[in-house]
This record gives sequence, structure tokens and C-alpha cells, in this order.
Amino acid sequence: MKNKPIIIIKNIFCVITIIWSAIMLTEYLVVLLPFQLKGILFEIADFLVIFLYLGIVAVPILFIISAIFIGVVEGKYDHADKLKKLNVATVVLPIVTFVLMLITNFNARLQ
Repeated sequence: MKNKPIIIIKNIFCVITIIWSAIMLTEYLVVLLPFQLKGILFEIADFLVIFLYLGIVAVPILFIISAIFIGVVEGKYDHADKLKKLNVATVVLPIVTFVLMLITNFNARLQ
């Protein structure tokens, strides 16, 4: 079966959401570490902080758009979307990041 354009667009949004959520989760876990990074690791973590701050707004928007696309594709095309693991990761990873940030009082840690 030929891929429908909406499935391709959904997959693009899902991949972007997963990548950004993974960067945010990694960066926030670095913030939670009890020790300071040194050298090149510090430089990489320092560069990725911008994704953490932008992601606080961008990831929920990407999550909502991806969830809408997942719902539309699941409703319209029953067996056309073979990437169920991508859909699960798109939903789970941002939620895990969000919950971790909430229970560790992320606003105070990022100051």
C-alpha cells in the first residue's frame, strides 16, 4: 500500500517530538546530576540548554499536533500505519519528561 501524505506528515511530527523530548530528558537529567560536568561534556550540555528552555513550550505543542495526527490516521486508515512503536514513543517520552520535571520542581532547578 502506498504511503498516504498524512501518514508521512504524522511520522515527521512524531520523530521531531521524540528527538526533542529525548534531548530535553537528557539535558534535564544532566541538570539533576549531583556533580558538575567538565570539559567537552559541559560544552555540549551548555549548548543543549537552549533546547530545554525552548522545549518547555515547543514539546507540548508538538505533542498535541502529533496526537491529533495519530488520532486522524488511526481513525481514517485502519492498517495503513505500521509504526505503532513510533506512536507509543511519541506519547510516552514527552509525558515521562513532563512528570519528571514536575516532581523535581524544575523551575527552581533551572534558575
